[in-house]
Amino acid sequence: AYSFYGLFPQLLAFLMMVCFTLFTVLSAIKYNKQIIAHLGLVGAYLVPFLLSDGSGQIGILFSYMVIINVGILIVSVLRDWKPLLYSSFAFSWLIYASWFFNKYNSITDFNLAILFSTLFFIIFYASSIVYKIRMKEKLSPGDTIIMISNAFIFYAFGFGMLTQKSSQELLGLFTLANGVVHFVVAYFIYKSKSGDKSLLYLIIGLVLTFITISIPVQHNGNWVTLL
Repeated sequence: AYSFYGLFPQLLAFLMMVCFTLFTVLSAIKYNKQIIAHLGLVGAYLVPFLLSDGSGQIGILFSYMVIINVGILIVSVLRDWKPLLYSSFAFSWLIYASWFFNKYNSITDFNLAILFSTLFFIIFYASSIVYKIRMKEKLSPGDTIIMISNAFIFYAFGFGMLTQKSSQELLGLFTLANGVVHFVVAYFIYKSKSGDKSLLYLIIGLVLTFITISIPVQHNGNWVTLL
């Protein structure tokens, strides 16, 4: 009605799509049906694309995605709907990757790109940790894949951004910072004695991996061998 026939303005179309999305989410919670929540998830991600006017304001799209992700991930944790977490993870990083490889400009978009990649990383990392601790569930292969993929997708985008910006001197620091973030999470889980031990071991593995990677990234020659 909006795109093909122009029967109502963009703002009204947006508000209607938001209402439809909220309705499907509330219906999913009321009837305890995960498939309805997936329909709401698809509708939520389609809103900015269906109503795009070609202005290229990617910050608005990513801000909208952050809000949607937080809301849907809360629902997935409260209702124990893990597939919803997986779907949100796939949608978010695919949309981000599509923009990054086709539209990203290292001069004008660096701050925006690093901000939203960091937010997506934090949201999915926190969701995975909270989900495992709250449900007192053992680490499954799916959880392992999500956590490792999230860590390395974020690292790959950050590495690519710094390389394009000719900031090679910061690559080692960025890699080490990733290891420090995982160390803080591992320390919190260890001190609180919450979560499955395999979750702690996985995060410690990420700590050691990023610390090790930072050596050849930052140094060369004999220093790599010595360290």
